[in-house]
Amino acid sequence: MSDAPAPSECHVLGTPKAIPLPPLEFVQKLRSTRKRKHLSGSELEEKHGGLIRKITFGLSHGKPARLADRPERKFLRVVSWNIERGKQLEGIAAYLKNTPALQDMDVLLLNEVDVGMARSGNRDVAREIAETLGFEWVFGNSYLCLSPGNPRDGEPDEENRIGFHGNAILSRYPLLRAENFSVAITKDKFQSSEKRLGHKKALWAEVETPLGKVALAAAHLDSGGSTRQRAAQMKDVLAKLEERGVAERSLIGGDFNTMTYDLKSIPRLLWNIFSKLLRGGFPHAIHHYVHPYKLYEKPIFDELVRHGFSYEPFNVPGVGTSRYEVGTFDSESKVRDYLPEIAVKILAWKLKPWNGVAPIKIDWFAGRGVKPLAPATLEKPRWNGKLLSDHDPIVVDVVW
Repeated sequence: MSDAPAPSECHVLGTPKAIPLPPLEFVQKLRSTRKRKHLSGSELEEKHGGLIRKITFGLSHGKPARLADRPERKFLRVVSWNIERGKQLEGIAAYLKNTPALQDMDVLLLNEVDVGMARSGNRDVAREIAETLGFEWVFGNSYLCLSPGNPRDGEPDEENRIGFHGNAILSRYPLLRAENFSVAITKDKFQSSEKRLGHKKALWAEVETPLGKVALAAAHLDSGGSTRQRAAQMKDVLAKLEERGVAERSLIGGDFNTMTYDLKSIPRLLWNIFSKLLRGGFPHAIHHYVHPYKLYEKPIFDELVRHGFSYEPFNVPGVGTSRYEVGTFDSESKVRDYLPEIAVKILAWKLKPWNGVAPIKIDWFAGRGVKPLAPATLEKPRWNGKLLSDHDPIVVDVVW
């Protein structure tokens, strides 16, 4: 049962679209299959392989019962946000609807969007947010998830009812067409801490705005790979926009995972850490966490420039969009995934001059043929006292 990239289809968005659902019995058999090699040539593959490809390349689209106002504007306000699966769905929807900086939002690019996942209450996250805002939505699936999540998601009381996970684009204005497409594969997710079939996809949609048509793309590059692999994924995003003839006026947003570390293997990670120590230790590392384009993640940004995209004026300079925080389970457990416990203690000691917090700039906009105005980052989004995601929303107004 191959997860290899395949040609994708550009869909004209008129009537609602849905992704086919896998048979429950089939999903249960997949959950009990321990290794990828046991799927190759199996009865499961022969009977359901085609359906799984339709699911893991699937695209759904819909409109709410009541559409938001569509005023004539002199700018387009775009928000990009990794919503951490949508586990705090009610708070996220309320925050988007009621935060002053977001109330004039026109398009929302979302990463880490669940559909029918136990960890997020088995909800259709993109659809429910869109209905709250009165926006059209399109969801591009990347995975059929066979476990409730990873250890940081907790222990849900129920199984996944569907098990989809991907990206979404929500818009105040009409969505004309969209495509959910492959980007370079970094590793097999079937045998990982979060067992899945599928691989990373990106999603683009063409939007009809009062200023004219524009292409918006939601990209989520792989944290578990190397900088070169993330650059290859970005190259695929840019190539697709070129292929479809929409790159000339386009905006890409999302979680580029520019954390400045190579997580492809433990030896690569250790060498990466050693290189930072040689170049200047923690002050050097923290400077590059918020300026990753200067050195450690330069290939990603070089790829953008090579395709005529700019990024610096679309983003707040030197401001992180996520953070490592000493004493928090989420931050420290990510370190424990790769390094022994002593590394957590060393970080706590070394980060004392920074009050135990290391900002990391991993969420970005990049544009071509559009002019940015007033980029902003909304730090630590909360609703009713609860932190909504481990990422900050980023905002930019564009004109052309």
